[in-house]
Amino acid sequence: MSGQLEDTVAISREITHGYYAGNFEPYLSRLCPKSVWLGTGGRVLIGGDIIRARLEAGVEQRTKIYQIFQEEYTPLSITPRCQAVMGEVRACIPDHPEEDTVTASYTFLYQLIGTETKLVLLHANYEFLHPFSLSESGPKLEMSAYQFVRDVLIEIPPKKRLAVPCSSATLFIQPDMIFYVQSRNRKAEFHCADKIIQSDLSISEVNAMLPEPFCPIHRCYTVNSRYVMSVRRYEAALITGEALPIPFHNYMQVKAELERKITG
Repeated sequence: MSGQLEDTVAISREITHGYYAGNFEPYLSRLCPKSVWLGTGGRVLIGGDIIRARLEAGVEQRTKIYQIFQEEYTPLSITPRCQAVMGEVRACIPDHPEEDTVTASYTFLYQLIGTETKLVLLHANYEFLHPFSLSESGPKLEMSAYQFVRDVLIEIPPKKRLAVPCSSATLFIQPDMIFYVQSRNRKAEFHCADKIIQSDLSISEVNAMLPEPFCPIHRCYTVNSRYVMSVRRYEAALITGEALPIPFHNYMQVKAELERKITG
């Protein structure tokens, strides 16, 4: 089955203008089962149905309509069937530009699925009352979003799932869906892209099951290095915006191990 990507810049502009005007249909019409939404301050949503349900649930609570008065979109070809668009937008409430001015940057990633151009990633970063500026070369694709798409959605085939006992059931978890594991009350909690799962295992038992990308950084935390955005003094910052602690006494050792896993 052959096909060709549509004009992704035009699609991105339509989605953005629809969103700020309160019309979500241009976005919803591009969703597919593997679509991902990453937004400021929120849990990652995976799956078109989950994104649709969450978005529609928030429609009734939305009372403000914004008007875009400055925007720029830059396409980036990744493969013949996959293209990213980076956008920067500034919007405000009409007739009240001094109130609730929004500056937002977006990463859209489109993939040709069959003959249809589908949005497999929307990464949104919002700021309020923030100076708007674009570099001469245009907006940049955030490395964290690029790695998420490239490593998880496009190139990496499905891996062996982990069998995790939880109360009276056993859950089978895809390792790439796990951001980190936390020890709480001597039980391991899996912080996944779409949910938090409390297991019957200790974190040491879980560490023995986890594949290569995972790195213990603290006696209570093991992180998936795929989602580490930066390592700074005594903590690891994740793509989700969360920061996990690294003990002072073995900070350099953990930092070196994370760098090894991340850079290969």
